[in-house]
Amino acid sequence: MKKKNLKVLLIVIAVAIVVIAAAVFASLLRKDGRGMNAFDRSKVVATGGGQSITMGELAMGLDNSINYYQQYYNTTYTGDELKQLQENVAKDLLLQKIYASKATELGIGLTAEEIATCKKTASDQLATLEETIGKQLSTSGNFSNANLQTQINEYFTRQLGMNKSQYKAYIESQEKASLSLKKLEDYYADSLSEYTDEDLLAFYHEHTSENYGDNYVDGNYAMQMYYYMLGYSSTPYLYVPEGFFYVDVLSFSADTEEEANAFVEKVNESGDFDAIATESGVMSQHDFLPAPYAVGPNDWFYILDSQETYDAAAAMEIGEMKTFVISNTDAAEDAPAYTVLVVKRVEGAICENGAASGVVDIDYYGLRDSIKSDFEDHKFEELTETWLTNLDLTDAVHSYPAE
Repeated sequence: MKKKNLKVLLIVIAVAIVVIAAAVFASLLRKDGRGMNAFDRSKVVATGGGQSITMGELAMGLDNSINYYQQYYNTTYTGDELKQLQENVAKDLLLQKIYASKATELGIGLTAEEIATCKKTASDQLATLEETIGKQLSTSGNFSNANLQTQINEYFTRQLGMNKSQYKAYIESQEKASLSLKKLEDYYADSLSEYTDEDLLAFYHEHTSENYGDNYVDGNYAMQMYYYMLGYSSTPYLYVPEGFFYVDVLSFSADTEEEANAFVEKVNESGDFDAIATESGVMSQHDFLPAPYAVGPNDWFYILDSQETYDAAAAMEIGEMKTFVISNTDAAEDAPAYTVLVVKRVEGAICENGAASGVVDIDYYGLRDSIKSDFEDHKFEELTETWLTNLDLTDAVHSYPAE
């Protein structure tokens, strides 16, 4: 009788094991929000410098990059541009893993305290994420501890394609890579600053030609200057296309047409642009953009407001000043009803050799320090490229996201 019971028990256990194994296997086959299962995510897609990255790591890195460029630059990647981004992200992820080993090799690896800080940051981010999901459930009236855990697990498996432990490990690795990178930059700082002025100018000309001159399209100048104004770029536009002219601009906000016209009369009576700039309520964009402002046929927005204003400015003589009253009919309720622009046509000689167009002089508007920083970053990137030994990017690198 005991043997029969034992046999039954063994059969029950065997069946339970099969059921559990089937459930585990099913979970491994379950696809996440990117259309990948656990096997897809764990596939190694790139190796180099003694490190490797998986499809899951690459997909998350690509999502972060694509979302960033879409949000801040309204950029969408397709074709060869997407292929280049996929390869760049794969290399960057490999380098992030190399940084820690390289720092340790040089005797500047992370301390126990720094590692503990990385772990705490990862735990804090996980807690913040869980708290955010909890607040969303509370707002919708669906909060319960059981529902919270269900939603958290669903978010991690469906959206991120990882569990909470894997998420913490991912964030921790990102923090370690960031700290290691800073140590490496400090370690190589002296050697990176060793170069001649000719080296700096050659880099500046190549950088400007590739990113501005050769690739200039209508509207690009104004857009890039706008990015600079918002703080998305460390330098203003470094190339002025041929045929542009220069203006200096002041603005004055008015709540009524009478107030706007009274200001116009004051400007006409004064005739002194610099004096008007000191008047109460008058604003200049000098704190955001380097004056004078170069404008062109499709590069006047953010500076001159309208095609009509641009056309009038183009017909002005050097030194001539005009006012333009703009009705803000589509503005928000708390915005001023009228804006008065005071536009003065001026000489522009901000480019090399005192020219009005071409490559902007490296000593204009404190550009040299910014270009030096860019050059040293470039030299460090060249150094890190040498660490990517035996680089192998498989075809799978180009499989996500599918076009």
